[in-house]
Amino acid sequence: MKKFAANYVISDSGELLKNGIVIAEDDGSVLEYIDTDGQLQEIARLEFHNGILLGGFTFVKVREALPVFDFDSRFSSLILPEISGMNEVSILKWLDLCKKIPVLFPDMIITEILSGISNILCTDGGFRKENTPGIYLLTGSDLVILKLTANCRLRRIL
Repeated sequence: MKKFAANYVISDSGELLKNGIVIAEDDGSVLEYIDTDGQLQEIARLEFHNGILLGGFTFVKVREALPVFDFDSRFSSLILPEISGMNEVSILKWLDLCKKIPVLFPDMIITEILSGISNILCTDGGFRKENTPGIYLLTGSDLVILKLTANCRLRRIL
């Protein structure tokens, strides 16, 4: 069993946990997300990282995409063409999609972007989110104002 903490942790439900903790099996399967309410205490064998931690996942195609009728939704119209014809969206592709959003929507914070992409993939795109083993660290984002930047990188730490 391994314990990781970071400035922020994104739980399975998409909640952003300040100074959160992730407990994982040795293969990277997440056992538990712990919300510390921003008050991180020293814990034996707790490994701290600067950035945002998230558990591994992929999106798998389960049905055909729905036609987009809301042409005012630039958010959906940006994402759906990017995934057209794909049967799976990896965590790296998901991050690439996320990094495109701040260009058109500079006021959106990290949680809005991440949950927005996931919702579009699952509702309009015909995908289902499946958890996979792995703990990832997202670096290069602005943690003060919670904005994604073009310098964001994803690195597998377990």
